[in-house]
Amino acid sequence: MSSGRQFPGGAVSCGVFMEDARIHTGADGRTADARRGCTGLDNPDEPLKCVFSTVSEIKVGTGTTAKKQRSKLLWYVQQCGFDQFGVRKINPQFVPVGDERIIDQEALLTSYTPEVEIHNTRVEPAMIALKKTIVKGDKHREKGEPLSAEMEYAKALDVDETNVRAIFGLGLVYLGRSDKKNSRTVFEQLLGLHAAFSEEHKHLFNEFGIQLRKSGLFDEAVQYYSRAVELTEADENLYYNLARAFYEKNDWEHSVEFAARSLSIKPDHDHSLNLCKVAVALAGNDDLRARYGKPPVPDAVARKAGRCAGIEPGADEMTIEISPAGVDGRLSSSSLMMELEQEK
Repeated sequence: MSSGRQFPGGAVSCGVFMEDARIHTGADGRTADARRGCTGLDNPDEPLKCVFSTVSEIKVGTGTTAKKQRSKLLWYVQQCGFDQFGVRKINPQFVPVGDERIIDQEALLTSYTPEVEIHNTRVEPAMIALKKTIVKGDKHREKGEPLSAEMEYAKALDVDETNVRAIFGLGLVYLGRSDKKNSRTVFEQLLGLHAAFSEEHKHLFNEFGIQLRKSGLFDEAVQYYSRAVELTEADENLYYNLARAFYEKNDWEHSVEFAARSLSIKPDHDHSLNLCKVAVALAGNDDLRARYGKPPVPDAVARKAGRCAGIEPGADEMTIEISPAGVDGRLSSSSLMMELEQEK
């Protein structure tokens, strides 16, 4: 399927590419392209290819000995249009076989369960190995040599970034349908891929983390940001994104810790400074914390935040104007927090 194929019909947006991802600049100085944003299953440049499963019950035996047995079938699904998905059965060797039938998106989302791990660890390697076997067989025939029955499977798969985005988009679609079970399945299995990810792919996990945080999946966002950090050397923007996610989780200790790491790389990182100032501002104000639903800030954490923000110990109440809307819908400040809505 050509990556440039245009899907017919109108597009259904199941997720908005965040402004913060558009301005994210990594340690290598590259700025992410807004067009790379993952919006779901409506991008003709990111057609979905993934394994799905269905479960059916079959009756075994007769009479009083009859019993029902659950049978799980695997299917290889490849998107071939905006609302068209080709489905083929997968054989015991994990290779798609048989004729392809076409289903629409609604049928896919309601009747099939995503199997991302099986796709990446079993089916994709089997398909690659099959192609290699055919090529190897042709060479043997050309040389008049007997065919070898054994193939060495690649130990690490090349990352198909386009399909990784498409599969994440599938998770966004499930999320938009309030299908938390399948959305979490997709997000967790993508995170566990044992593929050949490298530093150049850090933007994937950062971008996905931003969208997960905006969707209220803070634990998953932390996991994706952490994976991005693993793929690169110290990056002040990734550390800030982690700090922001922990802020949303009401985890002051880790929020200030990662803001501090961000500032250790870039002392004038505005958003990390703002986050530390907010921690200090709320530390001694029970009424304000209660108003905006934030937990107490531990004394040691408040002192650390103050040091990071350059606030002298024992300073008078900070001049911060708090308004009712803003960060996570609970806290904002015209002087500090407006930009906190923008990721770096």
